[in-house]
Amino acid sequence: MISSLSEAVITAKWHSFPLGRKALYIFLYLFNCQPCDSCYLQHDLIIAVDVTLNADTAHPRLEVSEDEKSMNDTGVIRQVPSKEERFDCHIFVLAKDGYTSGRQYWEVDVGKRRNWMLGVASESVARKGTVTVSPKNGFWVIGLADGQEYWAHTDPWTRLTVSGRPQKIGIFLDISANKLSFYNVKKKLALYTFTNLGDSRLQRKFVPFFSTGSGVSVLDTEPLKIVQGFDDDWLYD
Repeated sequence: MISSLSEAVITAKWHSFPLGRKALYIFLYLFNCQPCDSCYLQHDLIIAVDVTLNADTAHPRLEVSEDEKSMNDTGVIRQVPSKEERFDCHIFVLAKDGYTSGRQYWEVDVGKRRNWMLGVASESVARKGTVTVSPKNGFWVIGLADGQEYWAHTDPWTRLTVSGRPQKIGIFLDISANKLSFYNVKKKLALYTFTNLGDSRLQRKFVPFFSTGSGVSVLDTEPLKIVQGFDDDWLYD
């Protein structure tokens, strides 16, 4: 049985597979699968997606970079166009594109930030007024609070046991299996998996979700960044 992503790396013959390596290894980990010819069609369904931020959804305190790959909490309410899709009470931002089927993987560099939240949101989540981040409200999210505690925003919250301070978080959305999984990329370990993304019989669109944290007393100066390409160096760490 594969108990970590590192074991999947050791057993996989990565030169034999047409996919991006990380997506393949995550498939092997999640499905307890050894690489074989009969798995190729399933592997081909995994896509390492190029995520970009939708500045029109960003709370006015959030500044989205020109390349739409990073965000920073300015600490002030900026003058931005009024948009129906913009979050007005919470320091949230969504990606431009959402997904209705298949398997998608992306990574976020949280660096040494003390506060962050990552995951997916239903395209239909409330943008105006206060909202509780939880699956029943269309959010499947984990995060770090005040540099001390990791939480899955379930109802009630689930405290996570995390070794060290992950600086890159891998996110694997498997709509066909109704799951969302988070990984410590450096250590190749699973952090948490949501096993129910709602009624799979309904037409749903899941959008990558990002937040620099809410209600923090001291702002992080380091931006929250979407990784722009996967580096194979991690295979040999």
